[in-house]
Amino acid sequence: MFLSNNVGIPCSPRSLYDGLKEYAKTISYAFGCRDVKCDSDDGFSVAIDIAKQADFVVIVAGLDTTLETEDLDRVSLLLPGKQMDLVSRVAAASKRPVILVLTGGGPLDVSFAESNQLITSILWVGYPGEAGGKALSEIIFGEFNPGMYFVNK
Repeated sequence: MFLSNNVGIPCSPRSLYDGLKEYAKTISYAFGCRDVKCDSDDGFSVAIDIAKQADFVVIVAGLDTTLETEDLDRVSLLLPGKQMDLVSRVAAASKRPVILVLTGGGPLDVSFAESNQLITSILWVGYPGEAGGKALSEIIFGEFNPGMYFVNK
């Protein structure tokens, strides 16, 4: 049996932001939370200000491997720290409906977002890897519909 905590190093690391900025004419970015644990709301005001001016808003929230691995159990299915508050406040500030993108390897309780009429799309991307930003952009900008595959036998 081989056990490893090494998750690999991508050849060409690219963030979700990198993928989105290839598709959008102008893109603004703010750290609402400095890390996934989101213990502080210090960055909320910048994120809210950007959301007020944006033509559309994509919020990325969720988990990373500091909070979940094969040998690390979570104690809650909720988004960590103040992430739920950040998502709700940014959505309320946006002039248009919001896309919520969730990262992580396990289930998340996002019932707060499902019941929020300002959040019209919720996409789960897992741990998207180096091509995840491009894939996310293709879905958001309508170049690819992941629900359109049919298999005939």
